[in-house]
Amino acid sequence: MKDKEFYLSAEIKYNCLDVVKMWGTDFELKVYSLNDTDYEVASNCLELYGSSHPALYAFEVSLDDELSYDYMNDAVRWYANHIGKPDLEVLRTDPRADFLEDSFPKTGI
Repeated sequence: MKDKEFYLSAEIKYNCLDVVKMWGTDFELKVYSLNDTDYEVASNCLELYGSSHPALYAFEVSLDDELSYDYMNDAVRWYANHIGKPDLEVLRTDPRADFLEDSFPKTGI
């Protein structure tokens, strides 16, 4: 994977943190901060999640895009490196529930 294949879009047409695009294609990976927004999964999208405590992310691609499956993971890895979080854990499930459980002390009741 070459770094120059992916880039951050300067367009602001989505209500998300960032949009990662791939040169010469229609591929778009939307990035949401789960710490700052009330993210809800869209019905026509494929999503992955990321955790780099305390930052939580959602990554979303349209199921209408044939490149979604092929490039999503590479784009997430590129984004993690780009924002200086190469240790970002990529997850299939929303980490917010686990994060909230870990934030509260166990009372033993």
